[in-house]
Amino acid sequence: DGSADPAVAQSVAMQEHCAEVPGPLLMNEDKSSASRCSELSLVEMFRQLQKAYGWRLLGMLAMGQWMMKGFSWGFCMSAVDFLFREYGVTGPKLQVYRAVVGLPWAMKPLFGLVSDILPIAGYRKAPYIIAASLVAVVANATVGIMPQEVLPVRLVVACLFLGCMQISVVDLLTEARYAEKIREQPEHGPNLLTYVWAGITMGNLFATALVGFVIDTFGPQTVYAIVVIPAALVLIPTCLNWLEEVPLTTKEVSMQRSKLWEQRELLFLVVLTGVATLVLVCVGLLQDNMLINLIVALTTAAVVITAFSVLLRPVIGLMNCFFFIQTCCVVDISGASFYFFTDDRTQHPEGPHFSKLFFASGLGVFVGLLNLGGMWTYNRFMQHWRYRSLFTFANLLICGINLAALLVYTRTNKHLGIPDTFFVLGTWGAWGVVHVWMWLPGVVLMSHLCPKGTEATMYALLAGCHNLGLSTASYIGGYLLEALHVAPSGATNESEQFENLWLAAFVQAIAPVATLALLPWMIPNALQTETLLEAGSCAVAGSPWQRFCGKRAASSNGACYGSVGSADSVA
Repeated sequence: DGSADPAVAQSVAMQEHCAEVPGPLLMNEDKSSASRCSELSLVEMFRQLQKAYGWRLLGMLAMGQWMMKGFSWGFCMSAVDFLFREYGVTGPKLQVYRAVVGLPWAMKPLFGLVSDILPIAGYRKAPYIIAASLVAVVANATVGIMPQEVLPVRLVVACLFLGCMQISVVDLLTEARYAEKIREQPEHGPNLLTYVWAGITMGNLFATALVGFVIDTFGPQTVYAIVVIPAALVLIPTCLNWLEEVPLTTKEVSMQRSKLWEQRELLFLVVLTGVATLVLVCVGLLQDNMLINLIVALTTAAVVITAFSVLLRPVIGLMNCFFFIQTCCVVDISGASFYFFTDDRTQHPEGPHFSKLFFASGLGVFVGLLNLGGMWTYNRFMQHWRYRSLFTFANLLICGINLAALLVYTRTNKHLGIPDTFFVLGTWGAWGVVHVWMWLPGVVLMSHLCPKGTEATMYALLAGCHNLGLSTASYIGGYLLEALHVAPSGATNESEQFENLWLAAFVQAIAPVATLALLPWMIPNALQTETLLEAGSCAVAGSPWQRFCGKRAASSNGACYGSVGSADSVA
């Protein structure tokens, strides 16, 4: 929901980096171990984890996952709009810049491919973490220390992109390492995931609670000066090899490349997703014309989604197509709504005039806590719903909540005697809960559709494609805002810039509901506990591309080329 900026970013952040390897991995493990972990005390759980996986890995995960993915990412993204406000960036362009900053999450499949086929001195992880971290330290220091007068806004965007790239690379390679460890000792896998995600959640909440004070007291640039510290600290455990990485021999590297080459369709999709992401980065960074941005984004989206649909087996391709289309339809208008809520009385006399502390920290922490409530209610009441029923229910609720937001944009809530603070807390809080109900079954569905043996690649690909959809929604929303002449920039007396904001919010509320017509065709009418792929299946068997090429038998070298009759039925 683009109407809620740092607050709803608590929910959107879960989508932006949902490419977690252990999600699909644990779908194939012993489910009883998950129930056993809930019976352990925290101290006993930590002792078991230390005994099973070692303190070095736990320390590396604390630095790479808790500190980087939890604290640093939440800290940076909560401040980015306030930073662009200092430059007078208009609402439409602001959200395009923010989309560019977050695009490294869509490049995770490409980062993983490069680290696998091009190990440095036999190491596939540590050298890339070190390189990305050194670049990020310089980039964050540039934004945090350099005077604004000598730092062009495009250079700021490029630096923030590089900072996000470090978090994405560290996240990918550390999660790949703990996925390997879980495979070795799956009985402790749920405990390790609890350790990782509890730390991420706490780190993110702490960052959100702190960032409002920092922005209000010292300014948004100071946030990035602070982020230099964790960006540099992650170098210490990496250089000390807390990942416990063993260098590969030349023969092992050659075998690894051969295995990757067997998955030619997946390799093509990885490269295509990376190239598409770079195209969006370049056009978003260098092009101010919103129409050109829109055309390039839609063209790129069409190419990517067509390739996924053609090269993957039908049940996977259709599911991915649905999520991509729906994500694109969640039109982002957050660039304008940010100014609407945070402009002061000289800029927008009729506005809510939220303080930096309340908008960046108060709302963010509130929605973050309600996200946890959404997870609990999903786990307690919704695990046994069918996908179609849950997606329909959640989408209709989201539509209703977003339509209610029209009351604040038209200032009707004031006429009804509802204070802005209570109204926004209510609508955004409800949005955060329902968003979790829609997000979690999507993660479960993606997990079920990742064939054994290619879980990491497939999950990263599907999540990367989804992240690309989030960015496309920002480009679409940027053009919509400009077409409606909604382009606030924090200037004095800019109330007229918000006259048509309610129209943009109406489009944002209605557009995703239209995609529900695609549910019967693209999403299986199955329970979330049902297996959707048969044992031994692969991601490309029976794909339209294989049908076209006439590939019917599995190749003798282990590449999965299924028969034409193996195409899936979604019904």
